[in-house]
Amino acid sequence: MYYSKYLLLRNLLASLIFLFAYLINSEDCYAFSLYPDTCAIQNQSVLDLPNRLPNQHEVELTNYRVYDVSIDSIKTDGLQTKNKTSIFKKLSNGIDVITDFFMGCDTNYVTPQLYEFTGEIELSYWHDYYRMTSKSTRNSMTIQSGNPLIVGGYIYWSIFGYGHSVNVEDIGKPRGKTNGTGRRNSFSLNTSRVFAEVYTFNSGKSAKITNITDYDLKDKDNSFKGLNSKCIGLNAEYIFNHKKYSWPAAFGENAVQRKSCGSWKLGISYNHQKITLNRDELPDYLKPTIDTTMLFNRIDYKDYAISFGYAYNWVFKKNCLLALSVSPSIGYRKSNITTEAHTNSILRNLSTDLVTRASLFWNNTKYFTGLVFEMHTYSYRERNFGLTNSYGTLKLIMGLNFLKKSRYKQLDNK
Repeated sequence: MYYSKYLLLRNLLASLIFLFAYLINSEDCYAFSLYPDTCAIQNQSVLDLPNRLPNQHEVELTNYRVYDVSIDSIKTDGLQTKNKTSIFKKLSNGIDVITDFFMGCDTNYVTPQLYEFTGEIELSYWHDYYRMTSKSTRNSMTIQSGNPLIVGGYIYWSIFGYGHSVNVEDIGKPRGKTNGTGRRNSFSLNTSRVFAEVYTFNSGKSAKITNITDYDLKDKDNSFKGLNSKCIGLNAEYIFNHKKYSWPAAFGENAVQRKSCGSWKLGISYNHQKITLNRDELPDYLKPTIDTTMLFNRIDYKDYAISFGYAYNWVFKKNCLLALSVSPSIGYRKSNITTEAHTNSILRNLSTDLVTRASLFWNNTKYFTGLVFEMHTYSYRERNFGLTNSYGTLKLIMGLNFLKKSRYKQLDNK
């Protein structure tokens, strides 16, 4: 038992020495092991095996061995480090450690992230779908958005990203006069091992009534501006086969899949959505006769879910990728529904949702372009009322990666 504690303390001390050495040195990462004869030095990642290091030369340093990795700052007659560098450089090195952990991959299958930054612009069409049903009368009404054109952009620093998009019709308008559909903000962690995203979006203000039971809407004004939806959410997924399958290659554009591969994934999600329907905005010809049991005034729900799905990247040509991801989920939902018949109805029940993503990309590690499709489907149920809500986007994306990481610059110069 005492020997086990000794090993634990020894390994912990070794980790602390490595971290200290990494932060102090600017470009070279020195990883020490307190096991005799097993000290290794390398300038890219952590604790690589000696047989993977180029140009090895063993040298004695006290009671341990050091492997020379042909770094200019290391000499066989001792250990010499370069001058201390800026705080920004140390921070960059620290980010590289995190990146290595989350973005580690089998380079036979994936070309990893080579650049510090990624910038992209996107044009997209946004589509909302709402189907309200009365269980007592079996009547239904369908409302769909007008497919507005959305423009936006995304910027990544290493594995961290931020994106923003707006409706083209809203550009230049004061806040109170905007449509709001398609306005989205997103903060993301985009890695091979874990994908996480916090987002907000608005939708629904500009829509059309496309179907009502026993109504002929042909040649009638079916525009409707009384529907509004706001959402804040959190998604996080763990990729099991992250060494060979690359989520960033399919949906993050900062890595390149070289061989076709897939992976199972496990996720958690949280969604808080508020949907309001203003009946005063209904067309005049509908107000006197419409079945009010299939309408609602307000829905406020919180959803906590667990998902399990599968994703696959098909490399059909060099630098070309077709990707598909499907994630069904089950969870707990608390809904607060206000209707004409029920002033306030609070429901606690199981929820089932589905998230589908697909992409088609060309990426040569520097420049990229492609199409991304994404759809979310949600359903709400109470005793006499039901609502199915789905929203989807089709994006055209163009962008580039820039400011190559120093480690890859060194490789290019060799």
